[in-house]
Amino acid sequence: MTFGQSASLFNDTRQAYAVSVIARVVQIVGQEPDARVLDIGCGTGIATRQLAERGMQVIGADSDTDMIRQARLVADGQPPEFLLMRADSLAFDDGSFDAITAFGAFHWFADPASIAELRRVLRPGGHLVVVNKRDAGSFADDIVRIVARHVPLAVASPKTGYDPAALMEAHQFIDVSSHAVVSTESLSAPQAVAHARSLRLWEDVPPALYRTIENDLSDYVSARLGAAGRLVRDLTTVVVSGRKPADIG
Repeated sequence: MTFGQSASLFNDTRQAYAVSVIARVVQIVGQEPDARVLDIGCGTGIATRQLAERGMQVIGADSDTDMIRQARLVADGQPPEFLLMRADSLAFDDGSFDAITAFGAFHWFADPASIAELRRVLRPGGHLVVVNKRDAGSFADDIVRIVARHVPLAVASPKTGYDPAALMEAHQFIDVSSHAVVSTESLSAPQAVAHARSLRLWEDVPPALYRTIENDLSDYVSARLGAAGRLVRDLTTVVVSGRKPADIG
């Protein structure tokens, strides 16, 4: 099963961003009623919809057909709009957007060609905002460890050496800043196991091993359930922002 083919599972298991995270993004971007925002690497549109609910004129874009199909299915013909598009070839005019956001996805297109394209479609003075959830505990690392017992992983940690702030500065964004928001997620046992299956690393798991690894994951989760029968995941969500200089077209 590819990452894109798990789109429905991804949408069902990935939780919305904390209200305080979205509030921070809105504070950076501003909330002018006619402001246009591109949410790049939108996946199934979880954060895109949260921004739209705050009154932003937002478009979600992703390069994965299955993810966009699921985003459109959930939207059911209502805003926001979701487009199939690669970050390195955006079909928009120069300066089309007042802000660009990337929630949990920037590491997949943090290459020079894609960043240059993001700069191109961002208006002078506009903001690029990159948001990443990080485990304050060991949940994500433990999933990798459990799966790696059974199969070699090609992409176990795609964020190794990844530094959004340094990338922004290297590509001439100014006023680069980073802000951490502490929050928690509460997962049922089935949700916690399904979360593992929604990760890109699951592409490396052959179907014959699905049940074996899911059983190992279930044992891990069961041992960590709280009194309410749920696994509490401590998170630090980092919001990094930078601004395109106003004197650069």
